[in-house]
Order: sequence, then structure tokens, then C-alpha cells
Amino acid sequence: MSVSYMSTPHITLSPALGAVAAAAGSAALFATYWDDAWHTDIGRDTALIAPHLVLYGSVAVVALVVLSWGLVAVCGTRSLRGALRQPGLLLAGLGSAVTFAAAPLDAFWHDAFGRDAVLWSPPHMLVVFASTTMAIGLLAGVRPTRHGVVEAALSALVLGSAMMTVLEYDTDVPQFSQVFYLPVLLASGLLSVFIIRALVPTPYSVGRSVLLYVTLRLIVIVVLIALGRSTPDIPLAVLGLAVADLPWRGPAARYGATCAAVAALSWIASALGTANMPPGEIGVVAVPIIAVGLALAAATSLRAHRIGAAAVTLLAGATTWILGPAPQAIAHDPGQGQHITSVRWSVSGDGRGNIQLEAITAESTPGLVAEEVVARRGGQALTAPLNHVGPGRFTGAIHLPQAGRWFIYIELDRAGETVESWIPIDAQWQGSSSVEREVYVPAGLRSPTTAQIASGAAIYCLGFALLGLALIQTRRFARALRFKTQ
Repeated sequence: MSVSYMSTPHITLSPALGAVAAAAGSAALFATYWDDAWHTDIGRDTALIAPHLVLYGSVAVVALVVLSWGLVAVCGTRSLRGALRQPGLLLAGLGSAVTFAAAPLDAFWHDAFGRDAVLWSPPHMLVVFASTTMAIGLLAGVRPTRHGVVEAALSALVLGSAMMTVLEYDTDVPQFSQVFYLPVLLASGLLSVFIIRALVPTPYSVGRSVLLYVTLRLIVIVVLIALGRSTPDIPLAVLGLAVADLPWRGPAARYGATCAAVAALSWIASALGTANMPPGEIGVVAVPIIAVGLALAAATSLRAHRIGAAAVTLLAGATTWILGPAPQAIAHDPGQGQHITSVRWSVSGDGRGNIQLEAITAESTPGLVAEEVVARRGGQALTAPLNHVGPGRFTGAIHLPQAGRWFIYIELDRAGETVESWIPIDAQWQGSSSVEREVYVPAGLRSPTTAQIASGAAIYCLGFALLGLALIQTRRFARALRFKTQ
């Protein structure tokens, strides 16, 4: 850290500690993908599994960096109020505090309303909002370096934290309709572009952060392959954010062209098979975004304000048509309650979506009656008969009409109560496999109560308030930078 005296002491985050925070934050991003793959491939486990330990440790390291920065700022300014006026420190401190507070809040949420495994549930999204705010604060407060390496690393951390909003789509476990993927990706990406350009006003600042982020994602893929775990998609669409670095005439052209580039690359990635989303569902969203984005860029460049206004109107109409009413999320793991018994799954696939299964429960578990086979993916739920062919032995078959990872359930009746077990299956998988899983009482499936809706809305408001504060602070910091360089 350094202390320089102007009108008031100005305490910056040292590049060394900034690098430590960037490295620890990158480890936390890796651990998040590892944790997602662990739960997809294995199911629920204890709190002390390896991905959790790496995640907790990495977040703790970042928090220690923020704490040490805060202590130096308090000593340098000799007041807490003066310390919180330091660029970025308030954001980093609030982000760290809320990130840690979200853990007991998540536990309370599950105790009160049932367990869930949906990323967009309020406590989970609060972590995403808070960690993004923390990364923005670190980027705003770090002392500029000669070659900008630390700034680029922290910019990549901002981008990576914001991109957690689409983790379930990137890892082929979509909980909501896949038409939501591209709008959420664009919202997160454009927020990151705005922050990075404001806090790092150097040529190609967005492109450098995108390059580092994509490199990190490739490292995640390689390591998860080595660990024998499921891997996320290659983030080809994110490369389109680098278009924002080009010399556009005005923000409308800049962000319109960036949206068009991201949408086009997302559509191309799905068509090439490097992304798991079906090209048809991506294309429905991508085509109007590409058209409107290019229209905005052209209209601004030509100074044709009427065309620009028409393009904005078209964008609003297209967005309303695309999104429509939000369907209910059907999580692949809606929450595992009481353990009932173990079950041995034997499954086979022909590579064309036809899945045959046999499930044999432990002999000591009588009274289980077959209900049905259910296949879930991205808000869809397909059903097929489940046959009870012997004591604790069940068979079934189901056809998966769409490529990608599905979650196949067997649902059983136990004294009037539904219990279930699940495994992940790729629709195009060909071969046979056997695995042991749990039969459990599902939790978190009841309809949301008024208290749950109100609590969730309050948590989301807190998250958006953090991001709103981050945007306000970023604009102030950007104005201060421009004034300083004039």
C-alpha cells in the first residue's frame, strides 16, 4: 500500500496485494466450477469436500487482503469515515461482508423454506452480486502499474464474477428456459464492460480482461478433465465483448455492436457444438439482438437519430416478446432431504436419445412402489412409466428429444410419500454404465409462500443495491480520473 497526500490522505491497494486478491479470486472461480461438477457427477456430499475447502479458503484470502487494506486506510486517515472515502474500499468491504453473511443466510433460507440447488435462488445470487461488488472495489482501489497486468487480472475477476449468473447454462445444467441465457449473458457482460472501461481507461482494457478470463476458463476445463469431472463450455461468446474496445462513435454504437458480436458468437458456438444450448433456441434470441445491435451502431455512426429511436423501440419490443412470462424453474436437484436407502442404477443409451434403465434398491428397504421415470432439463419435464419387476427392482425407458445433459429420475411411493433418485445422462451418450446413488425425500418442492416471496425480493433488492452503489462509485471514480488527467 502507498500513502500520498493531496487534500486528504489517499491510500491505494498495493499491486502485490492486488495480485494476491486476483489469484485467490481466480481460485474461487475455479472452485465454483469444480463444486458444480462435483454435485452434477456425484450428487450432494459433506460440507468439507475439496471444492468447498478451496472456495472457502480462496474467499478468506481475498477478505484478508481487503481487511489489511482497510486497516492501513484507517491508520493513514486516522478515521473510519476517511478510510471509507478511499476509492474502492467501501465496495470491497461491503462486498466481502455480504459474501460472508450470505452463508448463514443461505442456511436460514434452507431451514425456513426448504433446500434448493437453483443458482438464481436469492441467497445464491446475493453471493454473485456481493463477490462482483468486491471485485469492482479491488479494481477501483489498486494502484496503477506500469504494464497494467494487475489491473487486467482484477478486471478478469470482475468479468468472471459477473459471468457466474450463467454458470448453470455454461455447465449444461440449465434450470430455466434456455431463451434466458443470452439476455442474462449480455446484461452481465455489458455491466463488466462498463466497469472495466471506466476504471481502466487504457487501450484494449476489455480485450485484455476477456483474454485472461477465457484463459482461466480453459484452465478450468483442463483441470476438471484431469480430475475426471464434467466440464463447462468454452466461453466463445464472451470474446465478443472485446468489440467494445474499438473506436465507436458514442455508447449506443459501442454497446449495440458489442451485443451483436456476443449474440452472433453465441449462436455460432451452439451451431458448432462448442456450447451445449440448441442453435434454434439461441437463434430465436440472437437474431433480433444482432439486427438491433447493428442498427444502433449504424444509426449512431450515420447520426440518423430517427433510425436510432426506431431501433431502440424495436429492441424493447423484441425483448418483451422473447422473455414473456418466466417459467417455473425445475432444478435437476431440487434439494435432498431425508436419506432413505441406496440404489444401484444400470443404464444404457443408443446415442439417439433412447435410454434404458434398471434400478435396484437395498434389500432392507421394503414398501417402495413404482411411480414414474422423469427426465428434466431447462424447465422441461418428460415422463415415462416405471415398472416394478421384483422386490426392490425397477425398470424403465425414456426418450430424450433434445441434445444436452438431462437428469433422469426414478420416483417411488413410500407409504404415501414420494421419494426419488437421479443420475445425469447426455442425450447423445452411447454405451452402458452402473452407479450407486441415494434414494431420498425431496425437499424444497412446495409452492413458495408469501414470506418466501417477500424474503427473496428483499434479498434481491439488497444485491441490486450493491451493484447500484458499485455503478455510482465507478462513475465518480471515472470522473475523478478524467479530472486528474486534464
